[in-house]
Amino acid sequence: MASTQEEKTIAFYKRVNGTTGPIALTRAHWLTRRIARFLAAFTWRKKNGTPQDTVSAMATEWRRLFGLERFWKIDRVEDETAYAEIHFPCSLEGTGDVAACHRLMEYDRALLKKMGGDLIVLESRADPRVKGCCKVAIRKHADARTDLVPAHETAAS
Repeated sequence: MASTQEEKTIAFYKRVNGTTGPIALTRAHWLTRRIARFLAAFTWRKKNGTPQDTVSAMATEWRRLFGLERFWKIDRVEDETAYAEIHFPCSLEGTGDVAACHRLMEYDRALLKKMGGDLIVLESRADPRVKGCCKVAIRKHADARTDLVPAHETAAS
């Protein structure tokens, strides 16, 4: 039985996450950033990514570039901020290493940077207290507000 394109995409993301997640936990974590940026540039070109003018459009384009919209859900857009949830299985779930999650999310940040935005992880499933999904926010890169506290900063305090 032939796999569907969605099944192939899921298998690919699981392989990437299953490799880069554990690397993000080690002293060689710097490799995670290089791999993530390479894959983001490849995805951007392959899927014809385009810069976006609004946070709503950025969130929609971010989902499109993943190609698995059921795992990347836009919750709401308010006050020039898009709030979204990531439901895809993660190799860092429950590890307690939210800093490793921050390193692993370089892929998403690299994609958003190309669009003109920033991605902030608000709640990470690497934190054993967080269940169900990771919560993220998307803002324009030029947005200087500092009211959103990244998960890796709250976990460190």
